[in-house]
Amino acid sequence: MESEANRYVGPPTTRYAYAKEFWVECPKCVQAARVIKKDLVGIGDDKLVCHHCNYSETADKRLRYTATISRACGHCGESIEVSIPNNREKVAELKYSCPHCHVPEVYKPNNVPYRLKYSAERLTDPVFGLPLWFQENVKSDTLWASNREHLLEIRNYVTARLRERQTMRITTMVEKLPQFIKAAKNREAVLKAIERMLKR
Repeated sequence: MESEANRYVGPPTTRYAYAKEFWVECPKCVQAARVIKKDLVGIGDDKLVCHHCNYSETADKRLRYTATISRACGHCGESIEVSIPNNREKVAELKYSCPHCHVPEVYKPNNVPYRLKYSAERLTDPVFGLPLWFQENVKSDTLWASNREHLLEIRNYVTARLRERQTMRITTMVEKLPQFIKAAKNREAVLKAIERMLKR
């Protein structure tokens, strides 16, 4: 019989339970910083805080709008497609000359919000686009976690020899883990990678 020490008894949480805080590389000092996500849907007042260099930034400062016009010209009937990005405020009116008949007209564009993100080649957080602090290659795959709590729960799951389903109502975070993390042949490599990340 499997001992309780080898049985996974983690909480029946979904992956969204770990999406309120992301540990990332600070864009100033490259140490561990935190992105606190206030709103799981849409663009809220999310914040970046680094306790090493005291850098902080709010997501609303990176909010931009793309003003778009997609309609037929009121004079010649030809299609007009215009997209003007990187506006700090919503554009109420836009004067634009039809590229076909060259008649100018004032339009009320559609304003699509988005955030400027830091560019990174590795896995990033969904708010600022900064590299996740907890990520490491395991063989040909990438093991990552949103935050320390997330990483510890992955470790608890990988360590367990007996993994029972926690609930029938939802698909939990551990059930959504990639197969390379769940595979017994990768257990040692995954656990070593987790320990290295925890010591960073």
